[in-house]
Amino acid sequence: MILARAPLRISFAGGGTDLPAYYERHGGLVLNATITRSVYAMLSPGDYERVQIISSDYRTIHAGRPGPDDDGEELALPWAVVQAMGLERGASIFLASEVPPGTGLGSSSAAAVALIAAIAAFQGTSYSEAQLAELASQVEIVRLGQPIGKQDQYAAAYGGVHVFSFSPGGVTATPVPLSPEVSRGLEAHLALYFTGSTRQARAILQEQRMRSASGDAGTIGALHAMKDQVAPMRAAIEAGDYTTVGALLHETWQMKRRVSSGISTGAIDRAYAAARSAGALGGKITGAGGGGFLLLLAPPDARDAVRAALAPLGLRQMRFALEPRGAHTVVEEDPGVPLSTVPGAGFALASRL
Repeated sequence: MILARAPLRISFAGGGTDLPAYYERHGGLVLNATITRSVYAMLSPGDYERVQIISSDYRTIHAGRPGPDDDGEELALPWAVVQAMGLERGASIFLASEVPPGTGLGSSSAAAVALIAAIAAFQGTSYSEAQLAELASQVEIVRLGQPIGKQDQYAAAYGGVHVFSFSPGGVTATPVPLSPEVSRGLEAHLALYFTGSTRQARAILQEQRMRSASGDAGTIGALHAMKDQVAPMRAAIEAGDYTTVGALLHETWQMKRRVSSGISTGAIDRAYAAARSAGALGGKITGAGGGGFLLLLAPPDARDAVRAALAPLGLRQMRFALEPRGAHTVVEEDPGVPLSTVPGAGFALASRL
């Protein structure tokens, strides 16, 4: 059995500038960090006539690539990875995430990266972080035509805190080293709250892609400003200046709301205002917006007040820490490990958060 994991991510600045419609003309820049929540891909080799894929998150199973009339849309991504890597038979694949799909933490891309790592180990090949990320990007953006960027795949592959630079010539990954004291302080200030709703990012990202491609002045200006936030955000994080980090997150959230309609909702706005009134210094919705997790930065002595303010609105906190490792194989052994021992197997939403 081969078990691979890839971490999820939070983004601090520059999100949206990693979409090709923007970075191919202007260059993109994103500062993000991976967290201790992951997607797992378990591959069991055996005498299988067809590849079988099971998804815990979608409670879906398919043996062989779904046909056009099959209800296999949720498994389009893993099947595209299987096809891209030439895996035709001899494997059963199980996928599970520690968060629900569609929550803005990059779980789809992390699933692609984890599955590539598992299949590579099965095939006896070795992929660098850049190769893992680029193949996952090609599968999602080119093969499947998803209107997404590249930061999620690169974050999942590399792990840790990075600045990623995107251009037509490729992607450059620059690690952001943090002292243990700063890492602990950042973890103590950050919090993720599940809004209770998931979203399909496609419509939001398609609108952003269309606006960027057409040169919409408001969208391009907002993306320029968000990219310009990367350098001061990095400096503030490295210095442990959490007041400035919170202020920059707040500014970034205001800019992000101008990129596309649907990024925020009335419920999200009320939750964010309540958190700010309770002491949060800043925050933003994760991913494309419209739902998912609310990322907040608040002083440790305000955490209880923020939690109390959000509880009546139905928001639940998800514990996490910063994760320094990127995608990697955590188990390689003979078949026979019970499914119940695999992290993420059979998780229900209540047990994830």
